[in-house]
Amino acid sequence: MEQYTDDERVEDLKKWWKENGTSIIVGIGLGLIAIFGWQYWGSHRTAQAEQASQAYDAFVAAAETPDADQARQRAQTLLADFPKSPYAALAALRLAKLAVDGGDSATASQRLEWVIENARLDELKDIARLRLARVLAAAGRPSDAEPHLTRVTTPSLTAEREELRGDLALAGNDPGKARIAYTAALAASGGNALLQLKLDSLTPPSADSVVPAPAAPPESPKPEPATPGAAPAPPAAPPAEPAVPVAPAAVAPAAPADPAAPAPPTAAPPAPAIDSGTAPAPATPAPAPTTGQ
Repeated sequence: MEQYTDDERVEDLKKWWKENGTSIIVGIGLGLIAIFGWQYWGSHRTAQAEQASQAYDAFVAAAETPDADQARQRAQTLLADFPKSPYAALAALRLAKLAVDGGDSATASQRLEWVIENARLDELKDIARLRLARVLAAAGRPSDAEPHLTRVTTPSLTAEREELRGDLALAGNDPGKARIAYTAALAASGGNALLQLKLDSLTPPSADSVVPAPAAPPESPKPEPATPGAAPAPPAAPPAEPAVPVAPAAVAPAAPADPAAPAPPTAAPPAPAIDSGTAPAPATPAPAPTTGQ
């Protein structure tokens, strides 16, 4: 067996490096580029996010002032410079709300459609679809609103979606579909007083659920107006009080008459009453008897 000398090892190493050295150097270079490139991309994204955040803060501050033109200008800058940023979608949603408050449903629809097309987060897209359906329903286009509701799949928006679907069905005179939608919305929300009220309003009244109104008290008779020159009517007599039984008084036994005692004086009969208004007529003397001559 031949001995493997050091010179031969060196020659083999040189030969291997000649065959693989270039690929190794390229691989190392690509690795370094990837590492530094990823770090640069991360720092760039962080800087972009900070700039978008600052632009959004400026837009919100401008939106809270009466100067609507300045708010729209800042929002347009944010949408143009950072179209894929979540802040751009939030700004578009805020612009849509401002348009709805101003009664411009067409502009609000355009802003919401922009969010649906450009937002990266599915939740923001579903929020825009839900709001767009409300705008279309308020504009009298419920048939155009229903397809947007069908595409809302975010679990946290299920209750709002079904409630709006019930409102659309109720506006279309379909209480059966509205009842199904309100029931689903109530189950998804875990209990909501407004949804329960809407659901109860769809239940037809029954004999057990209708409570008769209490009878009205009888009206007291109104006093007739007094006639000029007529004597005032006497006041109504108070109701007679119930008679109270009175115990008979104890009568003392009469004492025996004393024959020697004088008799009590007899009361004189009362004098006839005389009318003070007329004088008594004088008595007429009787005619004297006639004698023969």
